[in-house]
Amino acid sequence: MRAYTQKQQQLLSRWSEALSTEAFQSHRITLDHLCNALAPAAQRSFQRLIQALFREGLITPDACTFDGNNHCWLTLGDGAQLHFDHLCGTRMNSWDVRGSIVLHTPDRQPHKIQLPSELLEHLSTLLNPPASAQVLERLALELDDSFSNDTLCLAFHHGWTERLREQIGAEYDNNLLAWLHASPGHPNPTSLLEQWGTLGHPWHPNYKTKLGLSAAQVIAFSPEFEASFPIVLCALHRQYAHVEALAGTADYWDWWQGHFPQAAEQLQRHLHQRGLDAADYLPLPSHPWQAHEELPHSFANEIADNLLIITDIVAFTGHPTMSLRTVLPQASRVAPMVKLPVALRLTSVQRTVSPRSARMGPRISQLMLQILDQEPQIQRLLNIVPERIGVHYAAQPVDEDRSRHAGVLYRDNPLTLLQAGELAVPVGSLFAVNEFEQPLLRDWVQLAQGRDDSEAMLAFFDDYLSIAVPALLGIYLMYGVAFEAHQQNSFMVMGADGQLNRLLLRDFGDIRIDRKTLHAQGLDIQLHDPKMTLYDDTGFVRDKLLHTTFMCHLGELTLLCARHWSVPQDILWDRLATQVAQCFDSVRERVEPARWESERQALLEQDWPAKSFMRMRLLDSHADIVGRLGNPLRASADAR
Repeated sequence: MRAYTQKQQQLLSRWSEALSTEAFQSHRITLDHLCNALAPAAQRSFQRLIQALFREGLITPDACTFDGNNHCWLTLGDGAQLHFDHLCGTRMNSWDVRGSIVLHTPDRQPHKIQLPSELLEHLSTLLNPPASAQVLERLALELDDSFSNDTLCLAFHHGWTERLREQIGAEYDNNLLAWLHASPGHPNPTSLLEQWGTLGHPWHPNYKTKLGLSAAQVIAFSPEFEASFPIVLCALHRQYAHVEALAGTADYWDWWQGHFPQAAEQLQRHLHQRGLDAADYLPLPSHPWQAHEELPHSFANEIADNLLIITDIVAFTGHPTMSLRTVLPQASRVAPMVKLPVALRLTSVQRTVSPRSARMGPRISQLMLQILDQEPQIQRLLNIVPERIGVHYAAQPVDEDRSRHAGVLYRDNPLTLLQAGELAVPVGSLFAVNEFEQPLLRDWVQLAQGRDDSEAMLAFFDDYLSIAVPALLGIYLMYGVAFEAHQQNSFMVMGADGQLNRLLLRDFGDIRIDRKTLHAQGLDIQLHDPKMTLYDDTGFVRDKLLHTTFMCHLGELTLLCARHWSVPQDILWDRLATQVAQCFDSVRERVEPARWESERQALLEQDWPAKSFMRMRLLDSHADIVGRLGNPLRASADAR
């Protein structure tokens, strides 16, 4: 009990720090906002934790006893039980947790669980295999950090939503998407949606973990707090820099100077004042945390030898996107997005920019553009945001573990790829809710269909699938390309008429391509690491498609629609299965017969892979651990 009280004090201390920040004060975020965020943050945290434990088989759901109203009792041992107000398993081994979780013991009064570390402590006795006390302590710290950050996020989100409603007004019937779509003068509606709609990974128990950052730093650097901050300009000696560029792109220095002329001039002057030849250096923007905390320590020798120069010049003001380390200069409609390394454990791993990503980003972009040019039918449904230039420190001898901390990857601005009247909507933002607990998805259904009842949702859902499935599955079947097309990396483009138009994808750092299928099309790509990007294991490539596209994107969209419109899940899953079957039929003549048959079985009949985030955290593993779950598209699929 004392440990629990201490954790409560730590949460209140974090709240106090947050309330003293300029962001919370200027936007009038109060203690009431934070108190109101406790219950939804707990529910989000509990849901992801329970779902991970059950989905990954670490605790068997068979230990649960249910009644007809989805009330559940879970026996822990020594007469103790957890009572769930609402716990329900559905297809894709997903679990819906709502209301309170109460601990009942023979010799004490019932106790309502408040923190995810509490819930983990009680559930840990059921873990199979069991976890050590040290591992559980580490995981508890991560879970409570995520929960604490989520209370800050939800409090700020509620206040932000109130402010947006005041701006929208009655003219647009409080429809955020209708307002943004009709406001061509808005600085960057997509950037607003990226920040307002940042929720965190839909599966990961550590969806808001940011270990190593204070509450004030979380607020200063994270998109969900409408953050913007100065990006530090560094300079990297040309002899220790590798530059990779998309074909047709100007020389890196000229290109950079064209986008950031003032900072470029300041850098040249700074180098000259230090007695250095500016022609010997290349600009390297750096996240302020990286510039102040990581680079001076890890690159002390390079700094001393003037191979890496850290200046006090502001390269530009960065607005973080859904990915904290990818920023948009000045929330511009034309400036490139900039992906920066941040040596912090965000969710579960350090978010750096590897030499492979810096080099392969432009190369993969070139390949994808070539494929899309060859496939006009897919190009009508799918575009990419090209990764134009990658730069990284080229250590001598090669040391990629260090190089990943001093690099940058520039990708085109999504808004430069739109036609007049179009709006790029981050898919992740469709899951964010307004003050009435209605998802942004409902706004788009209303805008596109003229109403937002269940029939309108089903028509919208069909339209969505008719774009996403033939685009992402089609390019996979014909070319072996499995994009990492989860919610954060995907935009659905709204046409000038408010209708669904096409998908726009970004971030190719973890793309997987089936070597044999790509080569059969007469295509190839120069590899940085021969063991990555192109794979001979078809199942490994397919796992990426199923996890990111069919589970974290289309699967979660299916669950969202079923939950918020109270529509039987079977209807939605069956429609997705029909779209998948139709896609297979449409490309049959373009796919080698044995591949066509095996892939069809894998997607529609066989069990699916399930990335085991909890097992990875229990083992502190950075490598993927993949289990299996019941195929939700199988005609005989049961609830779990």
